[in-house]
Amino acid sequence: MRRTYMLDRLWDFFAESCQAFFFPLVCAYYAIGGSLFLSCASSDAAGLEKIGDTLLIPFKYVFCGQMATPTDQGEWVFTQRFDYTNAFWVKTGASAIALPISVVLGGAVKGLACLSSECRARMAAKTAFYFDSNVHVPPERYQAWGVQIEEAKPFISQGHLRRPGDEQNLSIEKKALGEIGALLTKAGIPWWIDCGTCLGAYRYGGVIPWDEDIDIAVLEPDFDLVRKTLLQLDPQKYLVQDWSSRLTPQNFFKVYVRQTNRLIDIYHFAIEPETRTLRYIFSLDTNPMFPEWIKIRERRFTVPTSFASVFPLKKTLFDGIEVFLPNDPETYLKRYYGDNLDPVKTYDPLTKRYEKVLTHPYWQREYVH
Repeated sequence: MRRTYMLDRLWDFFAESCQAFFFPLVCAYYAIGGSLFLSCASSDAAGLEKIGDTLLIPFKYVFCGQMATPTDQGEWVFTQRFDYTNAFWVKTGASAIALPISVVLGGAVKGLACLSSECRARMAAKTAFYFDSNVHVPPERYQAWGVQIEEAKPFISQGHLRRPGDEQNLSIEKKALGEIGALLTKAGIPWWIDCGTCLGAYRYGGVIPWDEDIDIAVLEPDFDLVRKTLLQLDPQKYLVQDWSSRLTPQNFFKVYVRQTNRLIDIYHFAIEPETRTLRYIFSLDTNPMFPEWIKIRERRFTVPTSFASVFPLKKTLFDGIEVFLPNDPETYLKRYYGDNLDPVKTYDPLTKRYEKVLTHPYWQREYVH
């Protein structure tokens, strides 16, 4: 047991040390893989276009390529092209070796295919649909699943003290939260603040003084609607990244804030209409680059929660920014953090310092940092 623990800690140290190098690589990965020309095949492709897509298979496998299928309504359905459950490392290694020649030959052949007006029209239609950010979702979509959508009632926080000035923590990220939330609300997509952000709203009416990111939640079936909506964000300020696991695609976004090099998490919740519950999808549980202590922390969030604890949503001000939060935030948060939702550190106005509340159950948890 001790040996396993030590190995876990050594790997955690290695993974954390790599993250400063890892995140820029991830940004580059998404920039390269975001090319529909290289990474996306059409199910109705033929001739040189189909040959080009076949030659590009190594590239598509490494960069999680998609298959675009046209519908009778003139729309396109984008799905992950490959199954990554079998022989993943063997296929990844072989694809990486073949990748340079795959890009050169596949790109050249597919480029020749674009001399055909039919191919150009298909690619233009596919690209236009993929990057169409004009989204408006009627509430009937959610009512069909039993999700109650109505005017949000206000919520008042518990009013715990913070050190004066701490409300400025994550100020740039909170502006991003306001922009993201405004876009989702305008599109008619239900969303709410989650995890530590929701806990901060419950305790303080704003950010937890030592928090390091912003957490948002949406419904899993809205993945592509959210992706399209977030295309309206300023690309000079933000980079939207699909961090979904290849084993469970289309359920996790991160928004990279260029000014601060921080990330905003957009978690997705699966809908279980039969039990009227929502379940957080921990997409990165199988990712070897994530430290074990993060996985232990995140796994406790996968406990299902009832529709009634989330919907209809309430609204509050989060350090001056209007946000939505679950209908019963106390019940919602207790499934994450236990029965004691009080701060784990309290602010002393006399010493102007935060002091640990050592009797709080938080400090007894495994892998507490």
